[in-house]
Amino acid sequence: MFERYTDDCKRAIFLAQQTALHSGAKAIDSNHLLIGLLITKGARANNIFRLQELLPDATPEMAFTRQGIIKKTIPLSNDGKRVVAYTAGEANHLRDYWIDTEHLVLGILREESTPAAAKLRAIGLELESCREQVTYNMNARPQRKDPVLRWVWRCPITFTWVLVLLFEFGIATALILFRFVAMGVACALLATIYFLGAMAREGSAQ
Repeated sequence: MFERYTDDCKRAIFLAQQTALHSGAKAIDSNHLLIGLLITKGARANNIFRLQELLPDATPEMAFTRQGIIKKTIPLSNDGKRVVAYTAGEANHLRDYWIDTEHLVLGILREESTPAAAKLRAIGLELESCREQVTYNMNARPQRKDPVLRWVWRCPITFTWVLVLLFEFGIATALILFRFVAMGVACALLATIYFLGAMAREGSAQ
């Protein structure tokens, strides 16, 4: 599910979960996702939209930085699910392979009725203008790794066997096709000989 998510985006969602757990919440909502974004160091969203600068009061020192990680999982709330779905949808809409933290900002803004979206609008972030900023900064994102090459490097033995099987399949297919072609040529020659013989017999009969 998270194959297309960057490490920063996965970290933001993880920190959102820890924020929710330490606050005693039963689910991860959009506000937790926003806090996860704000406390993710080096996140592109913070650089593009200056979130940490514009929302300094929304980045408190989290309890889990002192108490440790809670090894437990909780689900997304309904608005959290919609935000995550919108996040992937925004990346697809912008034809981005990677789903990064800036797409998470767009996802939060898409879920307009939430307090998290209200906080973003209060500092002047609107969906359309933010989409333009994401598009403008697209070239600064790491290039997509070719999934085929990545699989080759990870599974060289499997790749070798696949090549061998494809090679053998290609030879077998070529032999079968050659057999059919040879049969077709032979049939055509026999038909031609029969036709010429019939014409010769008809001529001699006259």
